[in-house]
Amino acid sequence: MQREDAIFADARVVWSIDSPVEREVIMDGGRLRQIKEIELAQLELRYAHTRIERPEGVAALAGSIERFGQIIPVIVLREEMHVILLDGYLRVKALKVLGRDTVIAEIWECKEEEALVELLARTHSRKWDLIEEAALLQELHDRYQLSQMRIASLVGRKQSWVSGRLALYRTLSEDLMALIRTGSISTWTATRVIVPIARALPEHGRLLSENLAKVSLSTREMSHFFCHYQKANRKQRENMVRTPALFLKSMRAQEEAHEAKVLQGGPEGKWLKDLQVVTHILRGLAREAPTLFYRGQTNLDRRLLLTAFEDSQKQFRELEHEIRRYDAYPGKSASHCQSVSAGSPPTGDQPHPQTLPDHGPAGDQGEVARETETALSLRGAFIPCA
Repeated sequence: MQREDAIFADARVVWSIDSPVEREVIMDGGRLRQIKEIELAQLELRYAHTRIERPEGVAALAGSIERFGQIIPVIVLREEMHVILLDGYLRVKALKVLGRDTVIAEIWECKEEEALVELLARTHSRKWDLIEEAALLQELHDRYQLSQMRIASLVGRKQSWVSGRLALYRTLSEDLMALIRTGSISTWTATRVIVPIARALPEHGRLLSENLAKVSLSTREMSHFFCHYQKANRKQRENMVRTPALFLKSMRAQEEAHEAKVLQGGPEGKWLKDLQVVTHILRGLAREAPTLFYRGQTNLDRRLLLTAFEDSQKQFRELEHEIRRYDAYPGKSASHCQSVSAGSPPTGDQPHPQTLPDHGPAGDQGEVARETETALSLRGAFIPCA
């Protein structure tokens, strides 16, 4: 029977530390749940395998508890002679680090599967790791034989949410799962990098997981690693999975050297490099022109190609205008340089009239003439200053 001096409170309100914890009772969803101080030795850590170890989190939490005391109770399930810890594994570890013997706990009294369902339903307001959620869902599905649809309805989620996490959980090997639980590898790295690699090359997946357990790499670094792995050759891939940290260190050194070179060259260096790229592209286009413009080509195909060329030519005219605007050619007037807008290459560059392609019937001669003139101006558009 409930004590007369019991305290009733909304479950969303933090319990008062001034009240005797062993007497406090809260109302949660129509149920009376007692909060009391219990011995750590009484706890059965039945779901420790579903949680990820976070040494840095334990250290920070221990410091907070030492300074302010335990603010939020852990959640336990009382089942006959057992007291099962459902939530609060980091808090229990922090208390053990501090040498404490007791923990403040919220005691649930219901069926174990009901407790797991309620715990998962609370994930809407608490950040859980993906694997921790998946592990609890696995318990409900396998141990208590609940269907995915039934679990989804109980925890207030879509069935796809449940099936997705269960599928992910089953793709992870026991060795990889152990590394995730100990915090050696993040869930993101395991699911987005190691698992895809292991599907294609199991040996590479094993080597990568073993070597990643020895170093601490961020999600951003692993994303960078995977992008390079996908493009690397066989020998490079073998080196990458054997020494992932060394590979990333080498890549950072190359990037820093490139940044230093760009900074040293300044905007002038970038301008020259960009023009070299443009020149290389133009040479490639000139080599492809005989293939793209041919006898009997349809007007539509030819017009599409020439329209794209004319757009590019327009950009070069604008660039030339900007250069002349700022006296880029000191000592020479604009008339000393061949204008792009003239579109008239030197006589020596003109093809023989007989070599011009036959573009179609006589009715198209005007259009053909205009298009031919535009095409022939391609080389004249980039003639250097005299």
